[in-house]
Amino acid sequence: MSENSVTIRRITQDEGAAVVELWDRMCQAVIDGGPLRPCGRRNLRRMLEIAAYHRDEFCLVAVRAGEIVGFAMGRLDAAGGLLPGVVGEAEELYAEDDDVRRRLAQAVLERLQAAGAQVIRSTVDAEAPAEIAFWAGLGFEADMVTMSLYLPGPCPGCGAEVGPADCAADDAAEGSAGSAEVG
Repeated sequence: MSENSVTIRRITQDEGAAVVELWDRMCQAVIDGGPLRPCGRRNLRRMLEIAAYHRDEFCLVAVRAGEIVGFAMGRLDAAGGLLPGVVGEAEELYAEDDDVRRRLAQAVLERLQAAGAQVIRSTVDAEAPAEIAFWAGLGFEADMVTMSLYLPGPCPGCGAEVGPADCAADDAAEGSAGSAEVG
């Protein structure tokens, strides 16, 4: 295997921290993103450790020369068995290399399809035309709108109170509208 080749495989339990570092980069790369908080890092690491063996949630990693260079999350949802069929979700996706990113996305889609998903969805920022084009290039169609309501409350894991006012205070302190800490 050449030094530049990339292997895509399921995360192992001891790789959560390495993927959290990439997740932090991903959060900082978006317009309204920012660094992960300590409680967010801890919770993501725990989630990723569980994803190593979970039945319905999974994380794939791209490994080059022993280093994790990208990751992608996927999930199966049988809606509690109330509706016919299984929905797959291509969730988080990050790699700085476009080819690795595409390969990770395709690996998630293949895994979801092999597990029985009849529909696969991915939530994309409505103001990210490059991201919309990326998923459209993989055969996705824009057929839904997701709306979000952000409620104030304690940060899971550490209990710190967070809410919309925190974002405004962060923006004022940094002198830049639109930035907020993630996680």
